Order: sequence, then C-alpha cells, then structure tokens
Amino acid sequence: MAVEFKWDGVRCIAENRSETTRLFSRNSNNFSSSYPELVAAIPDILDGRSAVLDGEIVALDPKGRPSFSRLQRRMHVQKPTGQLVAATPAQFYVFDILELDGQDTTRLPYLERREILDELALSGKSVQTPPFWTNVDIQAMLDTAKEHGLEGIVTKRVTSTYQPGRRSPAWRVNCTRRAVTG
Repeated sequence: MAVEFKWDGVRCIAENRSETTRLFSRNSNNFSSSYPELVAAIPDILDGRSAVLDGEIVALDPKGRPSFSRLQRRMHVQKPTGQLVAATPAQFYVFDILELDGQDTTRLPYLERREILDELALSGKSVQTPPFWTNVDIQAMLDTAKEHGLEGIVTKRVTSTYQPGRRSPAWRVNCTRRAVTG
C-alpha cells in the first residue's frame, strides 16, 4: 500500500494540450475561468509537454494547511477579480497522471505513474506534487494527518491502475475529522 495525505479541496482534472489548459470538476464541468492562476501556471510547470493530471485544488490557511472554507470564497466564482485571486490564491496538488505527451498512462500501476510524476518535478508557486509513502504504518499516518489538521489519508494499492470516472476500490479514504477551517 501507498499512503498520501487527503487534501481538503476540490477534485480537478487538468488537461494541458496544444497550448490550451482546461480544468474540469469530477462531474466534467469546465471551471477553468474560476482559477486563472492555475491555468497560467500548469503549462509553465510542464515546460511545453502535454499532460492530463489528476489532483486537488486547495486554498491554504495562514498556517499553510488546506482550508475548505477559504476555498469556498473562490468556488463558483466564474471570473474572479485580481483582488480575490490575490487574497485567496488557489494551489493545485497533483497526485496522479493520466496522460503524458499523448500516451495514456491509466493502465500503468500506481507506482509507475507516481514515478512519472516525480520525473516531471512539478513544483512551483501554484502547482505541487505532494509526497507519498510506502511501507508505513497506516495508523501513524492517520495520526500525523490529524496532528497537522489535515482531512485524512488515502491508501492506494501500488499495483492499481487508474479507473476514470469511478471510485476505485483500490483507493481507500480514511478521514481524521473535518479539516481545520479558517
């Protein structure tokens, strides 16, 4: 099993193809105009490569923790003002890759997809690839999430393929409680 922290935000599929970047909700709603800073950051961080990424859009509180209540200030705002973007900047935490340079990666095992993400080194002001761990104590990770005010953890079978459009039984969510708001 691999373990990732669960981020309290909005699930997002980011498509960066042919100089166009679009952001979609888990219901396939295009919400690109709601997060212009991410639409601008993703092509830069991919350095000209095309990709389809899965992740979570979050807004951080003053202590650097994801805060759903802060993100709500941005949700459903179709064209945020520069002032709103500056006051509540969005972050995109990438945890999976579905396609790279036109090649489907969904059939690859989780660990191979994470290796591809690591090689891309997606790390910038607005886009991050948070770490994952293998061979760790699940309860200790859940306790760490709780200690840091995070929503919980997600455990993933290291051999699992990506299952588009459905909740995979290979991914299990364990929540500590509702994450700290602020």
